[in-house]
Amino acid sequence: MVETQEVVLALRYGVAVFVAVLGVIQAASAHAGLRGLLFFPWSVRIRFWRSRHCRTLTCRHSSYIFAGITVLPSVWYLFVWNSYNEVGIIEGAEQAGLFVLCTLVGGVFSLLLSSLINHWRLQYNQTQAQGLEALKEVTWFQSFWRRWAERVK
Repeated sequence: MVETQEVVLALRYGVAVFVAVLGVIQAASAHAGLRGLLFFPWSVRIRFWRSRHCRTLTCRHSSYIFAGITVLPSVWYLFVWNSYNEVGIIEGAEQAGLFVLCTLVGGVFSLLLSSLINHWRLQYNQTQAQGLEALKEVTWFQSFWRRWAERVK
């Protein structure tokens, strides 16, 4: 029974870190203008009913909203961790390992999901930039594939 509680505790911690990492990556990508990493690459026009005013919610705004919705609750949950989880603890080495693992999984998940979302939209961009600069015009997978194809030639 104790092992099950520890596994559930570790999963809760891992999910909180994973969700926070997704939000941080989206906020950083929006701030840097890396369109290839955004989960929300489109703009949305909001029209108010009885007035003629329209507001446009850009991809940058959507990414910041997503970051706020994911990061703030996750960080809050980690700060009040002891009041919710009075039974059982995660030891320091285990917590460090979980943090690194969940950060890595969140980063890879973010790269793959953003590449899937943006593939068709950015597929015909021909950029010669490399590294992070390339992610302003193409997805991570497209950049990786082009770089690999150049080395094979």
